Amino acid sequence: MTRKKTYTYQSRSNTNSVLLLFPLFLIITILPLIVSIHSFNPGLNQFDWYPNTDLANDFFLYYKQWFFVFISGLCALILVIRAFLNKKEVKFHKIFIPLVIYAALALISTIVSPYRSFGFSGIFEQFENVFCLLGYALIVYYSFCIIQSDYELQLLINALAIGALILGVIGSLQALGYDIFSTTWGKALILDKSVVDPNALEITFGKNRTYATLYNPNYVGVYTSMIIPLYTVLLFYTKFSYEYILYISVIITNLISMFGSQSKSGIVSIAASMLIALLIMRKKLINRWFVTLPIIASVCIAFLGINYIQQNAYINAIKNAFKTTSTATPALTEINTEKEYIKVVYNSNTLYVSQDNQNSLLFYDSFMNAIPYHGYEVENNQTILELEDQRFLDITPVVYHDEIVDFGLLIKEKPWYFRYDEETEQYLFYNRYGRFSPIATAPSAVFTGHENFASMRGYLWSRTIPLLPNYIFLGSGADTFTITFPQYDFVNASNFGYEDSLVTKPHCLYLQIAVQTGVFSLIALLVFYSWYFIQNIKLYINHSFNTKSSIYGMAIFISSTSFMISAISNDSSISVSPVFWCCIGIGLAANMMGKKTDK
Repeated sequence: MTRKKTYTYQSRSNTNSVLLLFPLFLIITILPLIVSIHSFNPGLNQFDWYPNTDLANDFFLYYKQWFFVFISGLCALILVIRAFLNKKEVKFHKIFIPLVIYAALALISTIVSPYRSFGFSGIFEQFENVFCLLGYALIVYYSFCIIQSDYELQLLINALAIGALILGVIGSLQALGYDIFSTTWGKALILDKSVVDPNALEITFGKNRTYATLYNPNYVGVYTSMIIPLYTVLLFYTKFSYEYILYISVIITNLISMFGSQSKSGIVSIAASMLIALLIMRKKLINRWFVTLPIIASVCIAFLGINYIQQNAYINAIKNAFKTTSTATPALTEINTEKEYIKVVYNSNTLYVSQDNQNSLLFYDSFMNAIPYHGYEVENNQTILELEDQRFLDITPVVYHDEIVDFGLLIKEKPWYFRYDEETEQYLFYNRYGRFSPIATAPSAVFTGHENFASMRGYLWSRTIPLLPNYIFLGSGADTFTITFPQYDFVNASNFGYEDSLVTKPHCLYLQIAVQTGVFSLIALLVFYSWYFIQNIKLYINHSFNTKSSIYGMAIFISSTSFMISAISNDSSISVSPVFWCCIGIGLAANMMGKKTDK
């Protein structure tokens, strides 16, 4: 009997196939591994909450960004040429409509943004400009159009495995205490010796902490949360011994990397995606118990081993990460600099501080009753004042003579320095960067009182959610969250663990999208993924998985759910997101092939 010709068995030149797949190979295999120094002017010294410097170094993001933009441009050119030469090869599906809407809103938001220059160039510690966001949508469509056979799917999946294995080996070595980027030869690989002395630079997050080539341990958690479910599922279906060896190696090295990163969201998202896998693969898992049990055992052994090496750090981190108890209310909850006074709220009591015409300090309570004080001179031209009010015994004003600042408030021995600025005609705070800036309390919502939730992400979320009403239709522009976030909230940043760090991301992909490209763009993106999710559930819930396309499509779907869950507590990053979006395109192509084969 002659086999009926189906979509899956359509023939194409192998040479053309490999050439057209080459951009995808570069994204899933090479891009995450790119590491090289780039010295640049971040352009943020125009803001007084940023250091007054015009020099910064990047090692992990800048070249990834422009490498991806270049590959995206190449894919766009290929699609245009194919459409010009053969219009029949142009394919479209309704599922791409919400993705197009998302891309359009991202572009418009950036064009109209007052900070559009950052949206086009990429910003310090992020480098995910609007061309990257457009590239994500383009790569999904390119993969969908180009991939036409099981052989191509297999090439891409195995290419991703090779890249994941290399990254997993680097991460595993870091978890075991050997960081190649802390060695002289490792530094020489990524540094320009004419710019930076390799011996003078340390790139490390601490011994036994994994960051691989992805810039941050959190992104290792996101990457491995995709990779581990993908190849764990495929392990049950592969029939080639070399793939067994490759996939097992990928799983083991990435498990060690994930544990070494101490990513709590990684293990949670993998566990959740495995529940979906259990539902879809229920018959296969039972029949191949001899594969299932070793995998479970390997996970347990790897977890216990890495946790032991890290002195129980991972178990302790999981215990502390998702506390639901209310955050203890700090004693100091508010400092606001105004034109006529400084407002301090301490233990729910309000203190107003101002200066008279002779620059003598005046103190009032919330009822504008004057608070008496006495003082005495100390060395170094300082006058220490003591407030004669039981409510403010922990607040010690200090007057400075012939100094940069006018006075300071020692609040429980922590100094806060101020001066009155004649130019702006208001009081200003002398911040940690040695610059004078306003200080104000940011609005808070939803996670108020639970700022310690999810390793202090509750603080970031509680201060980001009030921004959303400003960005319903359009966002602030690609890569502008750093500028949009209320950086002047120095008091609460200090209270909740961000005193010494600049907030550059909300640690939530969905809040990141809602702020930067608008709430409508987030809705569009969620509609796209929901469509993809429902498509997969309908297609694979009772599938026999007798074709490679159905196996690859199902595995990528399960992997994608893990990414979307981890995205609740992690941001989009140029280190990982291109791989995710490329996999979504591959999954859509596999689903289309599977549908046609089933018919």
